[in-house]
Amino acid sequence: MTILLTFRDNLKAFYSRYDYILTPFFKCVLAIIIFFSLNRKLGNVPALDNSFLLLLLAVICAFIPVEFMAGIAAVMLVLQTVKVSLDVGLVTLAVIAVFYFGYMRFDGKSGVIVLLVPVFYACHMIYALPIVLGFLVGPSAVIPVIFGVVLYYYEGVVGELQNVLAAVTEEDDAVAGYQYILNELLNNKDMVLIFVVFAGVILVTYAIYRMSFDNSWIAAFCVGGFLNVVLFLFGSVTLAVTVEIAPILLGSVLGIVIAVIVQFIKGIVDYQKADHLQFEDDEYYYYVKAIPKLSISESNKNVKHINSKKHE
Repeated sequence: MTILLTFRDNLKAFYSRYDYILTPFFKCVLAIIIFFSLNRKLGNVPALDNSFLLLLLAVICAFIPVEFMAGIAAVMLVLQTVKVSLDVGLVTLAVIAVFYFGYMRFDGKSGVIVLLVPVFYACHMIYALPIVLGFLVGPSAVIPVIFGVVLYYYEGVVGELQNVLAAVTEEDDAVAGYQYILNELLNNKDMVLIFVVFAGVILVTYAIYRMSFDNSWIAAFCVGGFLNVVLFLFGSVTLAVTVEIAPILLGSVLGIVIAVIVQFIKGIVDYQKADHLQFEDDEYYYYVKAIPKLSISESNKNVKHINSKKHE
């Protein structure tokens, strides 16, 4: 444990020292994954099919707030869908506007969560996301996650729509495109199942994580992972949809591992040294449970070498 704690402290010190380099680097990598994933699914605008342009946008995103990265991705999505048909582009714009004015305007950081959804999908780690967000963010992550999943499926539906519109006459393009998107999304039971499971896992993980019993964080991660698998199995039977249990199981285990690593970096506590304190004022009694975090503080030792010379 001492070795792990020392490694953690050194890692945090290293990141703190080189934060001005590492933070832009990670933001640039995030932007690259998002932009190239979006372009791979749609790729209707030739100007956006330029790898150099996408890399340039990613480099720019490395030095601006993440909220602007979400804005650039939204603009790219609107441009790509407008190329399919005007009505599809307007639907895309309306969906993004509803989320922005209804939620993101009041919580700017929710855009980061929306961006994480396609990243976790691209890395085949989507089933790990609700466990991680459950303890890091809590209930406020539910709506951004749902919106991110909607956009992910929306991109897939628009990609399929291109082949459908090719066989439809011009005067029916607008109606066919609009109806196709609505029918595919509203009748998508897989997407509904993901909504319910992710929301449930996030809420349960957060609720257990916030409890005061010993090792509640371990219980929260394990219960969240177990619930992730059980709800998908139960939902597949209830909604009569087919789910692949292997990716869900692996994703749940990976989510637990990621959550443990993140929690270890944040700080774990020494329950053996827990102390219960009591305070009072004119109106209330206060009962406080104080638990110190485990840490390693290495003292810096300055060794002075004194060479004694023999005088003859």
